[in-house]
Amino acid sequence: MTLHRRRRGVLALLATAALLTTACSESTPDDGAGTASGEGGGEGGEETRTTRGVTDSTITVGGVVYDVYFGDARVGVEARIAELNEAGGVHGRTIEVIEAENDNNEATRGQEAVQRLVEQEEVFALLPVLSGQFGGGDYIVENQIPTFGWGTHPAFCGNDVAFGFTGCVSNPSLEIGSNALGTVLEEQFGTTDMSVAFIGEDNDSSRGGLELLAASVEDKGFDVVMNEASLPAPPDVLGEPSPFVTSLMTADDGGQPDIIYIVATLSGTAISDALQNAGYEGTIITPSYSPLLLGAPGYDGVFVNTQFSMDPEVEANAAMLEAVQAVAPDQQLNLAVSAGYWSTDLFIKALEETGEDLTVENLLATLNSGDFTFEVPNVVGESTWPENHEGPVPCAAMTEVDGEEFIPTIPLVCGETITVG
Repeated sequence: MTLHRRRRGVLALLATAALLTTACSESTPDDGAGTASGEGGGEGGEETRTTRGVTDSTITVGGVVYDVYFGDARVGVEARIAELNEAGGVHGRTIEVIEAENDNNEATRGQEAVQRLVEQEEVFALLPVLSGQFGGGDYIVENQIPTFGWGTHPAFCGNDVAFGFTGCVSNPSLEIGSNALGTVLEEQFGTTDMSVAFIGEDNDSSRGGLELLAASVEDKGFDVVMNEASLPAPPDVLGEPSPFVTSLMTADDGGQPDIIYIVATLSGTAISDALQNAGYEGTIITPSYSPLLLGAPGYDGVFVNTQFSMDPEVEANAAMLEAVQAVAPDQQLNLAVSAGYWSTDLFIKALEETGEDLTVENLLATLNSGDFTFEVPNVVGESTWPENHEGPVPCAAMTEVDGEEFIPTIPLVCGETITVG
């Protein structure tokens, strides 16, 4: 894989220039970000053929990530592309990667990076996009830029250009969700006759996510006794945890709920540790699967809920780990590595099905046909588009933290998409 390093020192200048120019791979600069027209069935008897970033032998991609949480996605991308390129590429083309830009979770910075990637670097697609505040959502739609990543951001919802390997996870309408969490909890405990308390960070994203999670368990019959987005959101930090602990410990009519689900980036283990020290006897669940947290106070004994399997013994994950270690021998398995790898796998499979005549239009037509599906057996549930532009892949898995190791408890199980509210 050819890896082009970015020129960071002139980012601001290039971003300004990008507003005034449109880079084209062949001709007709007024047809969008890098298009070429040929005879066909489009307007005026012409068909738009966007071949930006495509040659007879290569395809160029580049992405945007938030390094604090998703920086290791680069390794997953590199590993999957190295496998492909070593096998001869796809339809005679290898993939060249411009190393993903760190947007620092800043929307403006992310938008500038996306424009530069498309208009200066002339990437064919954005791969990967993994950011909490991705700023390029409007741009990718207006310019029809194929985008691949983990669909946790609203930019992966409600359009025909962005493809999350687990679908549109958090539709901003909050009208479509899934009962995946309820399904995996039922598998874990063998019953739905349990109370659940949710707590998350004080921001709009957290509030929306908590609403979808609460709907998921309620759909299966669990009793939601608390659902609060009250924890300090970064960059604010948690001070004294006792008020939150008291609220959680008495959430079930003055008593302890059976399950406490904590959605927090910085304060999750602190709240968990305080709950354990206060004598909480139920089950604590987090979506944070991170080897860096192993051994940290408050992480031991919790259960980790993920949208895809992290079990290294599953065949597809074992193959992924082998590929990852080939490019980064010391890399540990985490959510970012997996998300980068499976996002790339989705992109490659779409390229394979599109065929040798590779244009943006042909790739998007393949993906949005309703016939194309993406699935990794026992790791990632099945997705298809346009359906999954609106809703998530309704699957989940569960892992227990036991001291210094992760113990898979529930393999990937899939429920149903549900209407929320």
